[in-house]
Amino acid sequence: GGLGGEKARWTQAAHDLHESFTRLIGDMLLASGVIAYLGAFTTEFRNHAIEQWTAGIMEKGIPCSAHFNFIHALGDPVKMRSWQIWGLPKDDVSAANAIIIFEGGRWPLCI
Repeated sequence: GGLGGEKARWTQAAHDLHESFTRLIGDMLLASGVIAYLGAFTTEFRNHAIEQWTAGIMEKGIPCSAHFNFIHALGDPVKMRSWQIWGLPKDDVSAANAIIIFEGGRWPLCI
């Protein structure tokens, strides 16, 4: 019938949700590190630091995403779209800086 494909889609969605829930602690640890320490640095430095942190977290046995993406971890697509409508450039650095500013408890230095 018409709903035959829905079971497979929902089963996959449930599996994906379980996987992201398993990696949540490590991903939020990485995201908090980005907010606390990486606001003032270039994209290259941020990516290098995240790679090193990811390796360290995995060595400790804490599950996290192998290819952590800060924007996907903390970004709200609706907020990010509204920022773009109000003039924020559409690049990842601008989006990450905006997330750092809005999600951080302090005012970070962003370049």
